[in-house]
Amino acid sequence: MDNTPVDFAAVKTRQQAAWSSGDYAVIGTTLQGVGESLAEACDLCWDERVLDVAAGNGNASLAAARRGCRVISTDYVAALLDRGAERARAERLNIAFQAADAEALPFADASFDVVLSTFGVMFTPDQPRAAAEMLRVCRPGGRIGLANWTPDGFIGQLFKTLGRHLPPPAGLK
Repeated sequence: MDNTPVDFAAVKTRQQAAWSSGDYAVIGTTLQGVGESLAEACDLCWDERVLDVAAGNGNASLAAARRGCRVISTDYVAALLDRGAERARAERLNIAFQAADAEALPFADASFDVVLSTFGVMFTPDQPRAAAEMLRVCRPGGRIGLANWTPDGFIGQLFKTLGRHLPPPAGLK
């Protein structure tokens, strides 16, 4: 087993370039129903403070804002945030969009009632760090809701197949 530490900064730089290279917002809009389902599962209420982490083009952000929540949508890819902002303006939804790294969220402890992520935070290279950050910014008694692909599902198996041809850096989950 290779015990070489993972260079998380280098991995994030490569990921950021990859997510910025195409129009992933087009793909993201096909997953809007997942944002709505997550909002329902988290029982979002009017005027709750909601943080969407690694939000991409903002599916969960939009769903939360439609329910009257005060939403901050974050991602480390500015182009995706721009697309989310376009969508919010088209629906006249009040959402703050802010560039942020899921592993170093720029918010005070216990700042949010609900923290969400749809198919976003699962891609962070240092997943325990991202999870700790989500816990840190969520108030005691608040809720954290994630929509993720599972290793055994179709997309998980697709990533496994891709990984055999383009393996991730050693030590990366």
